[in-house]
Order: sequence, then structure tokens, then C-alpha cells
Amino acid sequence: MNNTSINCEEILARFPPPPPRMSMVVKSLYCVFILVFSLITLTGNAFVIASVAMVKTLQKRTHAFVVAVACADIGVAIFVMPFRLYEEWNGGWLLGESFCLTVNMFDGVFCSVSMCTLCCLAIERYLAVCRPFLHAKIKPSLVIIIIAVCWSLPIAGWGIFLFNQYHIVGIEDFVFCVLDGACPLITNLVSTLVLGIVPFWLPLLVMTFCYVRIFVTANRHIRVICETTITDADRRLQLAFTQKMKAAKTLGIVIGCFLVCWLPFFIVVTGDAVEGFQWSVQLKISVTWLGYLNSMMNPFLYYIFSSEFKAAFRSIVKCMRGYSDDRLGYSSNTISS
Repeated sequence: MNNTSINCEEILARFPPPPPRMSMVVKSLYCVFILVFSLITLTGNAFVIASVAMVKTLQKRTHAFVVAVACADIGVAIFVMPFRLYEEWNGGWLLGESFCLTVNMFDGVFCSVSMCTLCCLAIERYLAVCRPFLHAKIKPSLVIIIIAVCWSLPIAGWGIFLFNQYHIVGIEDFVFCVLDGACPLITNLVSTLVLGIVPFWLPLLVMTFCYVRIFVTANRHIRVICETTITDADRRLQLAFTQKMKAAKTLGIVIGCFLVCWLPFFIVVTGDAVEGFQWSVQLKISVTWLGYLNSMMNPFLYYIFSSEFKAAFRSIVKCMRGYSDDRLGYSSNTISS
């Protein structure tokens, strides 16, 4: 394609204009907010990983998936948010097309990994509550393989689509003009549908099915307990079932928040592609950052709804304070001597 023959002014006139430039004060406040946002995301998810690594009671199959999601959220905080911050502060993209594709690939990969892992987590909770004998046969090695697949498939899929430029077939001129000094992720209609259905809409259906079955089973279990005489063995089974339901409820809240944060993004991106990229740029930026918000929320959800994670977070903070006090005491003694 001869790019010199493209009249970008004429092409872009048919599409919504870019957002107006912010004043230096507004831009500075906005960038500080994004920086703090990224640091909170990084720190919170590091706490999640440290909690599982340090606290033996958290070292369960379920929490292996939780750690995988936290790693994906850290990836967003390190490999995506800083470059969105750079683009906003700089007023454009000056790091080259290849690096732009890499950042966009990271963006898609980490979202897809989170969705795929949460889907597997919902299936694991479904088996724990509804098929306990089958759930007991799941070995740690199988969990590792599943998590590896949840990472490898999105990396391969997004890499193939973006670096072979399948995602811009039919819209090359528009993308060439838009990418002049910017780095948005733009995909044609076919790519939008494929990259939406496979990593988002299908897992959404699976997770919905799993949690409907979980709560139907829970209600049936409670009804049976109320209608029968409870023995000591029944009480132990009831306690185990209650613990499984608490874990399922916490993870259900995490999954629900993921859907609330990312559903608008996939609706807007799909609608925009269907209508020929006529939706406003401000709307697309807003739903993208709403999706990023989910990466920051997860550690807070674990702290609020899981007593185990709450205790683990507090223990880590106490250890950090104790370490700081020891260092301060050592420094004071050194100075006084």
C-alpha cells in the first residue's frame, strides 16, 4: 500500500474527532491519578500473591487461579497503564508502530487471561459444590496445566492477530491515519467479534451456568437440611459445604465485578465496529479505563469478603512495620554510638 497517496484529512473527516486537548493543570492531575491508580494496582495484587505464598491455609487449588489473575492484573499495571500514561502526558505516541502493537497485545492478553482464568475458577467452584467426588480427583499438576493454557492461548491468539495484521484487513487506510501519533487498539468487525466471543462472551456463558448451578445446589442442600434430623456427621458435612459456599460467594463477587467493569467495553467496541467506528473516542477511552479499574479492585474485594485474605494482608503489613521498626532502631543505635 502506498501510504503517501492516502488523504488522511479526508478519511478522518468521516469519523468522530479526537478528544480536545487538556490544559496542563488538568493533564497533570489526570496523569497523577493514573500513576497512583497503577501503583495501587501493583501493590494490591502483590499483596494477594504474597498472601498465598506466605500463608499455608491459603495454599489451595482455588487460590492458584487467584494468583494467576493477580499476575495478569500486575501485568496491566506494569506493561499497559504506564504506556497509556506516557501517551496522554506526551500528547501522542512516539515509540513506533511495533512497540504500539506490543502494548496493545499485552492489553488484550492480560484481559483474556483474567477472563479465561476466572472461567476455570468458576468451573472449579462448580465441581467443589456440585460434583465433590470429581473435584477431589483434580491434581495440582492439572491445575498448573490449566493455568498454563489460560496464558498460552491468549498470547498466541493476540500475537497472531496483531502482528500478522489480520485485525486491520479492510480498514488499513483508516488505521494508518489514526495511528499517526496515537496508539489505540483498532480491530475490524470480524476480529472484534472473534476476539470478543472467544475470550469474553463464551466464558461469560460458562460462568453464568456454573454459578446458577452452584446456588441452585446450595438452596436444595439447605432445604434438605431443614427437613431432616441432623447428626454429628451431617454437621461436619454442613460445615464443609458452608466453607465451600463462602469461597464460591467471594469468587462470585470477584467475577461479577469483572463483568461489570469489562462488559461495557465489549459492548462499546462491538457496537463501534458494527457502526463503522462512529462512536465517540471519549466513550471508548472511558470504558477502557473502567476495565483497568477491575485490576485495582480485586485485592480490595478479597480483603472485604475473605476473612483469610484479610488476616493475611494484616499479617504482611505488621511484618513490614516490624521490619521498618527494626531498621529504624538499628539506624538510631548506629548514630547514637
